[in-house]
Amino acid sequence: MKRIVILLLPAVLLLYAVFARETSTGKKLLETCDGYLESLEADDAATARNLLTDSLAAMVTVETLKKTLPSVPVTYAVGRRESRGLPVTVTTEEGGSRILWLEETPGGKWRVRGDSFLDGAMGSVILECISYASETVTPAVAAGAAPVDFKCPSTGLPYTMKDGRLFCPAGHLGEGLEFAGADCGILRDSLAGEIAAYLDAGHPYPSSFGEMYESSEGAFGRRGRFHCPDNGYAYYEITAEGLYCPYHDAVTPIPGGTE
Repeated sequence: MKRIVILLLPAVLLLYAVFARETSTGKKLLETCDGYLESLEADDAATARNLLTDSLAAMVTVETLKKTLPSVPVTYAVGRRESRGLPVTVTTEEGGSRILWLEETPGGKWRVRGDSFLDGAMGSVILECISYASETVTPAVAAGAAPVDFKCPSTGLPYTMKDGRLFCPAGHLGEGLEFAGADCGILRDSLAGEIAAYLDAGHPYPSSFGEMYESSEGAFGRRGRFHCPDNGYAYYEITAEGLYCPYHDAVTPIPGGTE
């Protein structure tokens, strides 16, 4: 049988009175805790999600909730209100504990505003979103794709772009991810201009920067190769279409140049 432990002695009398009444705030709070944890135990993450506050539910999917370990509560310990809400420490049958932070809605219902187990699951979700955005989305957008064509792997919501930064609607990218490809585009523009000047000097269309260096006796190009600033292993290629970056799959045309 679950027991309620009241923390912080100065508040004992007040909290005892609250929890003692059958229709009290304490009873509603306890029912929310029970409903949330029992739904997770029954693998009913959709019901558990309905017991979250709107702000938290907007950041969490059913799939994320399923990553939290179910807990069979034994005791609840209610602490002093924090900025995140009213903390309730749940001691489980396994001897572990988790903390739920609850907030009362305008309608008088209590909802879960935070869950220490969910924090851990969301941490992995954030890393997953950051990895997908940086490794897949930004290079594709740099190559001309639309941000809305890609969706956060956790929420399924489309990414957006503002002021040169990529944003996740769930806030997983914080202040936004700096748009990959901007530095690459600037460098390609500069190198394309150098190739154009090389052609204007009367040289034939080159196949490489090394060829430019040799035939111009060092006036243009370089002995080695130029690589993308976003990926040191991706070297630019001079093609019939222009200067090509294999990492971003992007081409910068060379002014007046055709092979």
